Amino acid sequence: MKRFCGEPLGHTAMALRVLYLHHVVQISGAENSLLLLLRHLDRGRVSPLVALPSSGPFSDALEWEGIPVLRVPFGPLRNFMGVLKSVRRLFALIREQQIDLLHSNGPQTNVCAGLAGRLTGAPVVWHMRNLIYGNMWDVDRALAGLPTRIICNSDAIKARFRGSSGWDKAVTILNAVETREFYPGQSGEPFRLDMGVPDGVTAVGIVGRIGLGKGHEVFVEAAIRLLAEGYAARFFIIGDTLFPEDAWRADALRRRVKEAGHDDRIRFVGCRRDIPVVMRGLDILVLASEAEPCGRVLFEAMASGTAVVATNTGGTPEIVRDGMEGILIPPQNPAALADAIGVLIGNPRRREELGRNGVARVRAEFTIERYVARTLEVYEHAVSH
Repeated sequence: MKRFCGEPLGHTAMALRVLYLHHVVQISGAENSLLLLLRHLDRGRVSPLVALPSSGPFSDALEWEGIPVLRVPFGPLRNFMGVLKSVRRLFALIREQQIDLLHSNGPQTNVCAGLAGRLTGAPVVWHMRNLIYGNMWDVDRALAGLPTRIICNSDAIKARFRGSSGWDKAVTILNAVETREFYPGQSGEPFRLDMGVPDGVTAVGIVGRIGLGKGHEVFVEAAIRLLAEGYAARFFIIGDTLFPEDAWRADALRRRVKEAGHDDRIRFVGCRRDIPVVMRGLDILVLASEAEPCGRVLFEAMASGTAVVATNTGGTPEIVRDGMEGILIPPQNPAALADAIGVLIGNPRRREELGRNGVARVRAEFTIERYVARTLEVYEHAVSH
């Protein structure tokens, strides 16, 4: 190992070599957050490498950014022999690549990183991006003695470690957004023209993966209610399923819209690459999740000056303050969601006020520059202890 004497990053001749561990090769919120961090690291201070189990869209994106991708066979934790295989591979990579620090991004990689770190003496940072639901076993809390430091995407996530050995190691760093990509001056007209939104008609959208707990069915029911009440608005579902087990959800949503006779007002847009344009094209961004740990779309909408309606669960109230940057409503409640959207459809000035507040909050609290600086502080602490 090259550096364990506590000198600040950026004051040595060599960049800190950090191996980032991730077990998903598709791209969703967590992957976009990690990619944003890696893209903005000062390569004079941190030299990143990423360990993934296989090739896929995420590895392609990393390689396009010039970030080396290494293969590590991460798999289910219940496969004990598979975990050992992953640890052995990490042990070899730490030695071969002269890794200074491991930055792990999920339960399937956290355990392997923790064990490999113990065997080699490399400091380990866990990045916690998920909440625990129902009867799920919190393996990270149980094994919180393994990492050197723990980054949590929200205080709601950090609460998982209260009363455990991980509490004093944990720090909350909310997600961030690139304000040169998402900003109020971005034109949303290309999206509105593409979608055929008439002038003066409110565009309402839910953006993200269709999956369990994401609330798309609540969004659809709220939209049907509003259209039945005579509201002039267009509703857009931007995104699609990512995993095969969720395909039936999208089919069920389409059937519900068709049965309600609103195919022309509730549109399934699918995945789009021009999300900054989409965010400016929307007048209202809806996050209807049952409990979102730290929704990226909230930062993107706020940075774009788009009003937000979101559920008051998970990490969302730490990002969007009720009545300030958006309106917060209970989860799984189509009537409450419809009421909140209806208020904003009928009050363009209120939408604009919420949008301005969102831009100001992002610029003060959620820039990628601030996020990177806080992450580097965690690295400094980890390598010096």
